[in-house]
Amino acid sequence: MFDVTILNTVAFFLVVLAVIYGGFSWQFGKLIQPNYKRLSYYISLFTLFGVVGEVFVNTLFKYLFSSGLWEYHLYPAHNGDISYFFFGIWGTLGFYTYFRDYFFRGRSNKNALYSGLILGSEAMLIEIFANGSFYYLFGNYIFYYFPTNLGYFSHFSCLEVVPCYIAVGYGTTRLIWQQEELQYRGFRTTLIFYWMIISSSR
Repeated sequence: MFDVTILNTVAFFLVVLAVIYGGFSWQFGKLIQPNYKRLSYYISLFTLFGVVGEVFVNTLFKYLFSSGLWEYHLYPAHNGDISYFFFGIWGTLGFYTYFRDYFFRGRSNKNALYSGLILGSEAMLIEIFANGSFYYLFGNYIFYYFPTNLGYFSHFSCLEVVPCYIAVGYGTTRLIWQQEELQYRGFRTTLIFYWMIISSSR
């Protein structure tokens, strides 16, 4: 087992990014050359939705059920609702979604709800892979889910996250399409605005 340090955590997420990039490049048959403007928008957008959405959803669960849905163990912040390492966690999901969209471009249904359903269906598998890998290597969770409805995989993810990810997929897809129509004009101003919100949410 490895110690949970900043360096080891960064190395872990870099390996995850390399696996994602290598996997899609292998499926594509060559190394994918990303559009870095679009990629940075995906990463920033998912980070925004993640850090703001996690505070909202977990606070809502605490209000309705007297207990949150999860608790972060990796550099927790805001009473465990989010992690100080949110950029690595949610940025990785944005990175993955960019390359998934790149790979399936021209074959996807032009429907934001459909995109939300796709992300919702992937959510648990992505969380189980990332959280499970981290647990195996470091002996601790990135985030710990309280529900126990996934049997052996309980605490790595849970069924309750699916509608949350559907909402994230729907919202991010609508905003990504909006930027595509604008051809990313005003892109830098948008990113600055996003990161101002993200910074104030910590």
